[in-house]
Amino acid sequence: MRDLELGLTQRVSVANNGVQADGPSSECALSADGRFAAFMSAATNLVPGDTNACVDAFLRDRRANGATSLCDAGSAGVIACPCANPPAGAGRGCDNSSASGGARLTAAGIAYLAQDSLLFTTGGENPAATSIVVQGDALAPAGLVFGQGVRCVAGVLRRLYAKSAQGGSIQAPDPSGGDPSVSARSSALGDPIQPGESRWYFVYYSDPSVLGGCPAASTFNTTPSVRIDWQP
Repeated sequence: MRDLELGLTQRVSVANNGVQADGPSSECALSADGRFAAFMSAATNLVPGDTNACVDAFLRDRRANGATSLCDAGSAGVIACPCANPPAGAGRGCDNSSASGGARLTAAGIAYLAQDSLLFTTGGENPAATSIVVQGDALAPAGLVFGQGVRCVAGVLRRLYAKSAQGGSIQAPDPSGGDPSVSARSSALGDPIQPGESRWYFVYYSDPSVLGGCPAASTFNTTPSVRIDWQP
């Protein structure tokens, strides 16, 4: 692949620096924005099955999704679950009426505004729960009671996507279903995200059987929260 296609503009020499290779690694290239690094190697032990000793080019994409999970109810200074329904463990929301041990929220993809492929996935919700992905622009470190759960997302809350769980899980956004990216949806709702800014996310879902003597109106529950640090 040509340097032009990769956007590799800065070239430096290396001598197997940090590379455990049985052959020379003679050249390294970095993209101008620091997202990519590539090096050339004639080693045969860096790619499984490569025994022909031909020169190979390796590409590393350094774009992490920038996600940090937080808001474990009842620990690290976060308030306890309000309905005598503690989570089964770290990384779960308060337990629900399906006794799943609490819903989970993970983030994958790339949180770069120029190439946003951020994807949220839940698990452990009620099997067919109506689920809402919410973004906030501030953090409530100690958490706030929210239905039968605890949320740590605060500030101005924006509902990004509405989904119906299948087997207790959703994914959002769904580009094949016409969903815009997270950053595009945020902008459309009046909150254009700037490079270097953070946003916080959680998913709340229907949980109609109220646990532990909570108010009858508490017919919903929530995942833990995730912070996304957005890059250019």
